Amino acid sequence: MHIGIDLDNTILDATSAHLQYYNQVSGLSLTPGDVNDFYIYRLYGWDDEKRDAVYHQYGHDIHWNSSPLPMAVEILQQLFLKHQISIITARPLLFHDVTVEWLKLHKINYHTIAFTENKLQHCIHSHVDVLVDDGPHYAEEFALVNKPVILYEQPYNLNVTSAFVYRASNWIEVKQHVDDLESNE
Repeated sequence: MHIGIDLDNTILDATSAHLQYYNQVSGLSLTPGDVNDFYIYRLYGWDDEKRDAVYHQYGHDIHWNSSPLPMAVEILQQLFLKHQISIITARPLLFHDVTVEWLKLHKINYHTIAFTENKLQHCIHSHVDVLVDDGPHYAEEFALVNKPVILYEQPYNLNVTSAFVYRASNWIEVKQHVDDLESNE
């Protein structure tokens, strides 16, 4: 099976690293418990221009200092032995090198990596069977075209429901969904 897997808040905890640097810039003290929006910058009242400036200044450090989610590395190593793994991230290409180095540091193997915001089109073109992601908009897009998504549960995606959306609150559940989908092929 060909599995597409997002990075931020799917393989790794991007929220804590974003908050560290966004709090530093803003003078606020938001915590992960305050995050109820996929677009964290909106919690700070920033527009796109301010977000871009902060992200371009601190993005390398944000991405380098993010920690893998529990069991993500171990489960990904198991999946890699049996499936084709494509990392599919909406990160700008500007962060290609830090992303690849972070994956190497954490011993996360993959077959291909793509930097794209149009994940649905990429997955269709690359014949990805299932996407693992936290983005509510991606889950909704995939469900509309009857493509399965394993939605890594986050506070901002709890309202997404569809027969094609399989919820996972941890990486053990992600693997179980992959195994179930594979047995139904």
